[in-house]
Amino acid sequence: MEYKQLQVFLKVCETKSLTKAAERLFISQQAVSRIIANLENELNARLFIRTPQGVELTDCGGELEQQAFEFLHHHDSIVTRLGNLNQGGRKEYKIGFFMGMLQMLPAHFLPDLMDAHPKLQFRLQSYPDNERSRSFQNYGCDLVMTTSPLTSGNSVQIFHYESPIGVILQRSHPLAQKRELTMADLKGQRLITLNSDNRSQSRLMNRLREWDLDAHSVVGDTEWGLTWDLLRRGYISFYAGKLSVLPDDMLGLPLADLNLDWEFFVYKRQSKKLSALEKEILVKIRENISD
Repeated sequence: MEYKQLQVFLKVCETKSLTKAAERLFISQQAVSRIIANLENELNARLFIRTPQGVELTDCGGELEQQAFEFLHHHDSIVTRLGNLNQGGRKEYKIGFFMGMLQMLPAHFLPDLMDAHPKLQFRLQSYPDNERSRSFQNYGCDLVMTTSPLTSGNSVQIFHYESPIGVILQRSHPLAQKRELTMADLKGQRLITLNSDNRSQSRLMNRLREWDLDAHSVVGDTEWGLTWDLLRRGYISFYAGKLSVLPDDMLGLPLADLNLDWEFFVYKRQSKKLSALEKEILVKIRENISD
């Protein structure tokens, strides 16, 4: 197996299409098909199943996807780090985080961190909050901030925070007169939830089904402008963040009988000791993640 073969294979995994993979890689579809066929012959295993919608991974393909991703990240990391050292450059430090995370922390959190450590070359990896991205996009990161436990064997958890899931609504909403709400209060309401794919969200959706409730709208964790507009039209959104960052016309209320928490994790590389930089980051997170 060659580096280029694995690059093409992973691009097909990502796009679920030979044609789209070829477009992203700026090569012909015939070249992609030939590379995949050669790889399957070399491994004596079928990697994809062709379907009318594109391609799907076989069990062997899924195993190769994980191994290939780790191999390429490890390879690229070695090349980059040695290149920096050889050229007398700054030491590299890579941080992975889910989209929407920065709204949980102070403005300019990462830029301020960079300014405080000018001798480090920071690399940032933002990823969609889903299982596939958590498994693969974070590989090779020195520090990862995530909403679900990482299954990768190269990381160790160094921080875990839980925040009760409640709701936010406009202060003029009829239910805003209550000091707390129950799940029964949400019957008939237009509810907003996130499109995140993590443990907390799965538990929340299960609880909604138990109460025969339905999420009227699903939005991304970076689309707060849209969320505020919907709340001002009478919607109610599930929420577990800081109340101090809400607009003045918004109110946060607890859900007395939901009993669910939103989770936040920080991981570091398993092979390294907790550095002074990582201790500094943890202190800042603890100070700012909640009101």
